[in-house]
Amino acid sequence: MRTAPEVFLIGAAARKAGKTAFACRVIRRQAVRSEVIGLKITPLHNPDEPCPPAGDGCGEGLDVPGRFRLHEDRLASNETDTGRMLQAGARRAYWLQAGPEHMEEALDSVWNRIPAGAGVVAEGNSARRAIEPGLFFLLRERGNPDIKGSFDELRPLADRIAWFDGREWDVPPEDCRFIDGRWMIRPRASAVILAGGDSRRMGRDKALLDLDGQPLIERIAARVSELFDEVIIGAGRADDYAFLKRPVVPDREPGQGPLMGIASCLGRVSNELAFVTACDIPSPDLRFAAGLLEQAEGFDMVLPQSGPDTFETLFAVYRKSAAGPAFEILAAGGRSILDLLDRIRVRIVPLPETVRLDNINTIEDYDALRGNGRL
Repeated sequence: MRTAPEVFLIGAAARKAGKTAFACRVIRRQAVRSEVIGLKITPLHNPDEPCPPAGDGCGEGLDVPGRFRLHEDRLASNETDTGRMLQAGARRAYWLQAGPEHMEEALDSVWNRIPAGAGVVAEGNSARRAIEPGLFFLLRERGNPDIKGSFDELRPLADRIAWFDGREWDVPPEDCRFIDGRWMIRPRASAVILAGGDSRRMGRDKALLDLDGQPLIERIAARVSELFDEVIIGAGRADDYAFLKRPVVPDREPGQGPLMGIASCLGRVSNELAFVTACDIPSPDLRFAAGLLEQAEGFDMVLPQSGPDTFETLFAVYRKSAAGPAFEILAAGGRSILDLLDRIRVRIVPLPETVRLDNINTIEDYDALRGNGRL
């Protein structure tokens, strides 16, 4: 089975679940950010029927008799599902017909036509038996008892069952996002960027360091906004970050360190969970951040551990309920975020070797990261 993180596969329990409409909404949002390919996959009912001929508005057709057929649609219109995908902004759109025994071979013929770095939005239950996509949704219409025979088989493999009421789904299509070559679901969480700190080793405000003509914190805010719809800035000096045009939450009491910044921001976020990152991590790993959020059920904090006694408190997930204990620590004269571990429910998560949390503490760090291209 091929692993295909660049593919968002959309299936359905039965007809009238809005598969194509859902796919087009996903494409419409993503196409302004990156290249998207549309793909419709259906069973091949008549292997002897020839491939649709190329003509006005049509691209190439590939016919492998008795095995599969592939047709590229180049006409943006409401007449076909692939035409609707093109209308929504897909760079290309293909219709693939194949039986289950030839699905892997047929999909290989599609992958050979997909540009590197492009995301694929595909319709069709049957392909799930041949690939492991980045996301797999099954759509189901409320009140419709009919289900396809494949639904019960594939349901355990679905990342989400999205219910359709005739107009909308309980998971908005716009929550499905293509980031770093992989499809993800927008979490019900906020992002907090802590811009406070004296930056004594750097000698100046790290958040405002210039990277290719852009302040570091602006780069980080743009990055996390790919996944999070609410991004707020925690700062001791709120006026310094007004240029970001994002909510800026000042520390309740200045000069108390990052614990005060976290507690102050937790009181202002609109979601129960917040992913907190420092302002000196130029390229936050959003896939890892999303994974931390998925492990937050029943916990007030999800904390990565990078060494025997090393915890990444400024790349962690906090629940709003952690704000009260944090303020209690501060009121008692404490300043350490790790003091929270004895007061709240904490899940410790090992930091994978593949996840880099390179940060900037000194001018040497700044020059090194710019020089080796890791920014």
